[in-house]
Amino acid sequence: MAYQVPFETVLRGLRERLDEEDLAEVCDLLMWRTPDNGAELRDVCKNWLRHGTAEEVSAALTINGGTYFRTRDEWEAELRAVVDRFPQFRERVERILRDWDDRHKTRAAREALQGGASLSFVADAYGITEERLPPGSTNTFARTPLRTLSHEPLPKPRLSRT
Repeated sequence: MAYQVPFETVLRGLRERLDEEDLAEVCDLLMWRTPDNGAELRDVCKNWLRHGTAEEVSAALTINGGTYFRTRDEWEAELRAVVDRFPQFRERVERILRDWDDRHKTRAAREALQGGASLSFVADAYGITEERLPPGSTNTFARTPLRTLSHEPLPKPRLSRT
């Protein structure tokens, strides 16, 4: 016999019984183990961020690192609304946004430098603007005209005898 319990009920039970660190660990595991890859769990957390109590918001900020939105602009708008309702989360929200920027900027810059994709394409793929990419993220390979690339073999290294 299978029980059908709304995930919000499960999450509330976990929140009441676990500290935030353990809650985050259990929920991270659930995201990988549920048939929907945690979609229902993320939906509950989004709802808690938008309409929840301070305790629910705190839990939602802990689970999955507080990341539930595709673009940084959408994410920032949602988290700023949280801070408007609960100013005690201001520092935490700013840290979450800063960490998100650091992770996404680094990945986007690496892809732009190594993959040959345009900066605008990479920025869009990572949900950030070109202006948010770190300085020096230009893709010199993508901007080098093909006619200047040499197809000659590299010279053989000289071995010196001492």
